Amino acid sequence: MFQPLGQAVSRAWPLILLGWVIAILAAVFVAPDWSSVTQDGEFVFLPEDASSRAAEDLYRRAFPSSLEGDIKSGSSIQQNPLGSTVVIIVRRTDRPGGLTADDHRFLEEVLRPELEEIAVETGHGYFSYDGILETDPETEDVPVTRGVWTSSSQKIGRLLASEDGQATLLLMELKTEFLDRSNSLLIHRVEELVESVTHRDKWGEFNIAGLDLAISGSATVGRDMLVAEHESAAKTEWFTKALVILLLLLIYRAPLLAVIPLITVGLAVEMTIHLLRIMAQLGWVGLFNGIEVYVTVVVYGAGVDYCLFLIARYKEELEQGITIPDAIATAVQRVGVALATSAGTSICGIGMMSFADFGKFQQAGIAISFGLFVVLCASVTFTPSLLILCGRWAFWPDIRSETITPEADWTRGFSLLSHLQEQQWLEDLWKRIADSLLARPATVFIAVVLLCLPFAGIAVKYHDHLSYGLLSDLPQDDASVAGAKAIQRHFAAGTAGPTTILLHYPELNIPDGAAGSGEGENFAEALTTALSSQLDELEIADIRSQKDPLGMNAEKPRLGQGAAVFRSQAQRTYLSSEGELSGDVMRFDLLFKIDPFSRDSIDLISQAEQAIRDALPQAYAKLLAERKVDDLAFGPIDGEEDEALDSDEASAEKEFVPPDVEQIASSPEIVAHAEEMAAQTEVLSVGPTAGIRDLKTVTDSDQVRIYILVVFSVYLVLVALLRKPAICMYLIVSVVFSYLVTLGVTFAVFWMRDPANFAGLDWKVPIFLFTILIAMGEDYNILLMARVEEEQRTKPPVDGVIAALIKTGSIISSCGVIMAGTFSSLMAGTLLGMIELGFALAFGVLLDTFVVRPLLVPAYLVMLHSGRFGKLGPWLGAITDERVLIADDDPATQTQPGSETMS
Repeated sequence: MFQPLGQAVSRAWPLILLGWVIAILAAVFVAPDWSSVTQDGEFVFLPEDASSRAAEDLYRRAFPSSLEGDIKSGSSIQQNPLGSTVVIIVRRTDRPGGLTADDHRFLEEVLRPELEEIAVETGHGYFSYDGILETDPETEDVPVTRGVWTSSSQKIGRLLASEDGQATLLLMELKTEFLDRSNSLLIHRVEELVESVTHRDKWGEFNIAGLDLAISGSATVGRDMLVAEHESAAKTEWFTKALVILLLLLIYRAPLLAVIPLITVGLAVEMTIHLLRIMAQLGWVGLFNGIEVYVTVVVYGAGVDYCLFLIARYKEELEQGITIPDAIATAVQRVGVALATSAGTSICGIGMMSFADFGKFQQAGIAISFGLFVVLCASVTFTPSLLILCGRWAFWPDIRSETITPEADWTRGFSLLSHLQEQQWLEDLWKRIADSLLARPATVFIAVVLLCLPFAGIAVKYHDHLSYGLLSDLPQDDASVAGAKAIQRHFAAGTAGPTTILLHYPELNIPDGAAGSGEGENFAEALTTALSSQLDELEIADIRSQKDPLGMNAEKPRLGQGAAVFRSQAQRTYLSSEGELSGDVMRFDLLFKIDPFSRDSIDLISQAEQAIRDALPQAYAKLLAERKVDDLAFGPIDGEEDEALDSDEASAEKEFVPPDVEQIASSPEIVAHAEEMAAQTEVLSVGPTAGIRDLKTVTDSDQVRIYILVVFSVYLVLVALLRKPAICMYLIVSVVFSYLVTLGVTFAVFWMRDPANFAGLDWKVPIFLFTILIAMGEDYNILLMARVEEEQRTKPPVDGVIAALIKTGSIISSCGVIMAGTFSSLMAGTLLGMIELGFALAFGVLLDTFVVRPLLVPAYLVMLHSGRFGKLGPWLGAITDERVLIADDDPATQTQPGSETMS
């Protein structure tokens, strides 16, 4: 296959260059805007059957009016859990009493009207990353805000004032979810207002010196996430290109030769991104915002390696004195199979991510694999065409004659590696490593394993110690992070993200209006009482329900019309009253004392749900008993006959004595019915903690699935190529071991960076690290083993291993350094998760390049082929050959293949 391709490239290179240029121009012209085909967020990528998504769907069907338009008076007490918020905290800490009366007047007479004006005049819109305001004509005049609340608001005002009197919150409830980019225009205008207040001591008649304002809320966090993702992508791309150019110049010391791989890979990345946009527009693939970072880094790392191998072989062919076209044809023919094998291994391994349930992993697997295929095609067509176009000028300034001959030898001085080789530094280095492996392979093997084992142990012990927090991922000086910290000093951490729990029983049938108000309140009170006994255990700061809509300790109107209106509002907020689910869904809001994005909150929400499930039978029994009492007291409802009370006219004259509710509730019939109702009741949660829990559940499942599929697929590729199942199994084990060591080192490094606040590695790090490291780390093992097999055809098995190590050492090490450098570019971003992943990938590649491939793999092969495993040797892949010369650890009895020259 690659022989005809090499011939075609050497003859038709102008057409190939023209074809690539036309293709990229067409793709750029046709591709839609990036923002129109990508999705933001995390929870939107959960599978449809995730419990939090089912809860969101249930909420939409049960409380549709809470999602429509602006908040109407008397329609709701609590905010919509599917929306988002912008929160301004106003606090005064320069006096013991906190906020003054003038401060509160300033909030009500100045800040609140300003915010309401912003809310009315600001529609959907966002600033592009170039600072240009982007709006949609259909929504630019539609307000994004549903309401503005302060501590004086009748409905939730009490919840917005801190107990210490030093702080209060101004809350803007938005109709959109927190990662909707159309929130950014509103947030920008609110920030301008906050900024103008912060830098003034007087505002009209008000003295505001010492008044501290900060902005946060879920919508602000979402805006900062989107900005940070874009900044990380831009910095990563710039840093990647700069680092690759620097490394290539150091390696080649020839500007054109350094630029050729960069042009090739840059073209491949752009082609990949624009083709993905087109495919997303056609509905063939899905794309998340930020996927371009992963595609860029992986494709750059792999693509430059492919170009390096091709150029290295091209140089070897030129040194034989053949023409440039012939050298290109031969290089493509001889390297093409190795490059296709390397790319195929990576594509198969990373492609296994497409079998994940989590949408981002699916999309990343498809997009990165597609990018590797594109860069492979470019490496074996576009790169050789550029080399022919540049001719001998590719090696400038080391052009020593007008013609290419073995005597001219103008290709040997073009690279730093060649210079080092001439000085025999690299040869001496690899010979010393070879001598050590020949002398004491078992000692080297055991020493390396023992040094790495503690870090592997850390990875195993803390493999699930992961961070799912959005705030912990953002730079700590971002507005939303600073605001959240200020809020948490005065309010429960869960205030920023309350958890809404929905109970759904299809035949609950709590009636609307006054008739069902008391029934709903009693049912809510029974469940609230059960939870109240576990407040400390569950870390719950407050519970809001139909019985206590403003919290457990809040005062409520007790008499008159105000009480009736209040109860009606509470009922509409906490009990479904519309459509087919009317009277069948009840809502509870839980405020936890801890960060809703923390790992502990995931366990607590599950425990709270279980506590509610445990309390349901007793609550249902009481509800059924009360209904039975009502039937006895007031007659049948819905026209049903009660024969027990309809005996004759005389019975109506008897005084009715109400039965004991508790006695009825404990009757076997009622208990059985209540337990049946509890078993059929759905208990679902809405909110950030519920989404995080599903994210953890889904990604944990994906992690196991992807690990198995990646290992199995890469193992099959290795066996198909090397035809040595036992040795291939060791190669897989060695790379998995390097993954564990890398994960442990990464955990230790970032823990030491901030022990007090370290919440764990970002949840995306383990799965991306494993997939990329296993899929791409095996490339170097494949190249080493291919050379081992080649050398063992003419040398004893052990000598072949050592000769292959020496001859592949320089080029594989160079490729490893470049790939590690491209991965390290992820650390140029601002998101902590990206920084952790960049460090982990760079360290893992360097570990594979300088420890696993030159030490663990050759040491094992030397022990295997020298008969150290006895009768197990043949089963493990040892070559039974009389040319095996090593009998013991005495170097004097061993051959020294290190004297072989490097290619």
